[in-house]
Amino acid sequence: MADEAIVDFQNITTRFGQQIVHQHLNLTVKPREILAIVGGSGTGKTTLLRELLFLNRPAEGNIIAFGESIYQATSQQVMKLRRRMGMMFQSGALFSSLTVLENICFPLRELTSLDEKLIVEIAMLKAGMASFPADAVHKYPAELSGGMIKRAALARAIALDPELLLLDEPTAGLDPEAANSIDELVLALQQALDLTIIMVTHDVDTLWQATDRVAFLGDKKVLACEPMTALVRHSHPLIEAYFGNPRARAAEHSHEETKA
Repeated sequence: MADEAIVDFQNITTRFGQQIVHQHLNLTVKPREILAIVGGSGTGKTTLLRELLFLNRPAEGNIIAFGESIYQATSQQVMKLRRRMGMMFQSGALFSSLTVLENICFPLRELTSLDEKLIVEIAMLKAGMASFPADAVHKYPAELSGGMIKRAALARAIALDPELLLLDEPTAGLDPEAANSIDELVLALQQALDLTIIMVTHDVDTLWQATDRVAFLGDKKVLACEPMTALVRHSHPLIEAYFGNPRARAAEHSHEETKA
């Protein structure tokens, strides 16, 4: 059971009108790994996360999460499955009318019966785990920098102690230093909380620094799912083109220098 897949996308076909995004796509996520999903624009990377979260449903296929078929689950089972997942959206998706502390408290208030004092204590603990400054938790999202928004969103995503953490472009819009700090934070949280993480990212530095495997989407399916050291040497033309540009080469070179 220890090696049983946390998530298994089985023969997923996704359509939007006449457009087919995925066709017989298969992808397995192992326990306690950090798996990134990459690919060109329109390949349906975030769509896979939305399907896992019950926000979209594929036209065909099935998704097994924690050993259960999510499309055969009852409404009560769906709620239990959702509580085992945390989601950090690309823009943060913080409630603009709530402070950071209130944002982190929100899922605890909605989905638990804990008393208010304990909810606030847990929220402060999660803010600290996400390296969000304690003296800034009463600020509103509009008062935060991009990096602080990411940390606040990450704190909210782990509020309910999920087993599976979903990250949509966790470093998008950040300068290299801030992006690197988020990568380091993700790695630290994964180890501290024994998380399985699925992330969608375009950040090649993140792919090298903070992943165990990378799934490359193209031609409506997963073309390869391998560690970066193997993926960048894959012979498929789409993968070669994706990792053959100067920026991707620079990231690979930087990684090799760091290891040396």
